[in-house]
Amino acid sequence: MTVSDNSPPAYSPARQRWTLILASFASFMVGLDVLVVTTALPTLHEELNAGAAGLGWTVNAYELGFAAFILTGAALGDRFGRRKLFVVGVGIFTISSALCALSTSIETLIAARSLQGIGGGIAIALALAVITDATPPQERGAAFGIWGAISGVAVAAGPLVGGAIIQGFAWQWIFWLNVPVGIVLIVMSLMKIAETRGAASRIDLLGLVLSTAGVFGIAQAVIRGGEAGWTSPTVLGGLIGGVLALALFVFWETRTSSPMMPVSMFRNLSFTGGCLTSFVLAAALYGNGFLFAQYLQLAENNDPLGVGIRLLPWVGLALFISPVAGKMADSMGERPLVIIGLLLHGVGFLAIALMASAGMGYGPMIAPLLLAGVGVSIAFPTVASAVMRSVNPMQVGVAAGVSNTIRQVGAVFGVAAVAAVFTGAGGYGTKEQFIAGFTPATILLAVVTFAGVAAALIIRRPDPETAAAPMSPDMQPGPATS
Repeated sequence: MTVSDNSPPAYSPARQRWTLILASFASFMVGLDVLVVTTALPTLHEELNAGAAGLGWTVNAYELGFAAFILTGAALGDRFGRRKLFVVGVGIFTISSALCALSTSIETLIAARSLQGIGGGIAIALALAVITDATPPQERGAAFGIWGAISGVAVAAGPLVGGAIIQGFAWQWIFWLNVPVGIVLIVMSLMKIAETRGAASRIDLLGLVLSTAGVFGIAQAVIRGGEAGWTSPTVLGGLIGGVLALALFVFWETRTSSPMMPVSMFRNLSFTGGCLTSFVLAAALYGNGFLFAQYLQLAENNDPLGVGIRLLPWVGLALFISPVAGKMADSMGERPLVIIGLLLHGVGFLAIALMASAGMGYGPMIAPLLLAGVGVSIAFPTVASAVMRSVNPMQVGVAAGVSNTIRQVGAVFGVAAVAAVFTGAGGYGTKEQFIAGFTPATILLAVVTFAGVAAALIIRRPDPETAAAPMSPDMQPGPATS
């Protein structure tokens, strides 16, 4: 394909459709694995003789690998090709899923889960970028709405699929399911997604090292703080070292001629507001998911499959609402939709916290769960759209990497925050003790969600000229089979 420097990029409807389908299902596969493992923890405890620390690291190792390699994957994608790195990420995820299924000890499972997180982080970082590359600016809201719907189904299906597999099959099948899906995604992506790149510049090796070390140091410290103690050497050292590494990273990025994350991007209010809102939304979504699923099992005495079914009013609406929200964002902008979504989600879980404290049980919670479900289904795709539509085509890879990294750190923060509050106010001894910790922890996340509205207020409608800026020859999509 040949396009002059001064002409707008050419978009192929067939390429656009296939790219959206494949990138969305990669996000579905990766997103499903975030929650599906939680339902397998009791079984892993019995079959692999794993203690509480080992079980925790089967979840945390994935999160750490995911958070540490999103920005790295995006930077490498800009340099070597976004489709190529997207396929590499899916490939690593697929191979490591097989290694997880073949694990015979908790130690090997943790190692495989870490590798799985690395692959997932790379794939997710490039999924948003290839969708943006393939979609005209005026249609990106609708595209992100579809992506958000499919990603939301993954969140909904995680506990449900995990519970069904654990009760009907062996735990290994929660990982084996990824293998055929991953192989199909790799083959189809090589055939249907066109290759694009960002600016042709040298690799910022020091930036890669500093950003990865910073995110890893802070993330592992936040995850382990409640267990090991916030003043323990490894936790305190991780926090101080991580902050120092990120400070050096920012300093370096303002000095190097080829930064992997141009600091000037944060002068863009919509980009900054979208990133901050993404942090808050992830903290609320994963923090509430972590604690409310336990509430349903330990305080309401449901089995794993029953927990998955009872989560559906909250996480099962994205398939229907997110595409509509995305189309609305194309016409009215993202800011009002993000604000409405955050408010609905915060109000819903604030009501749930108060109902649990009053001992009302699950039945009355269905209405606020639906309210929260509508909210997250509106906010999830429109936050992504606000970030990706706020930058020009040359920056979509970096924008996807930065926003996804911030979102993943938000998820780690949300889980760590509720765990710390829950442990301080309650415990697992009795139902009453559990609710004593559940209520203040859930109220905290509602407050954090409401605070996200302030960040959403600075999101602006995109400048059509910026969004539709022509691609440079290095970024022009190459031929793809339609």
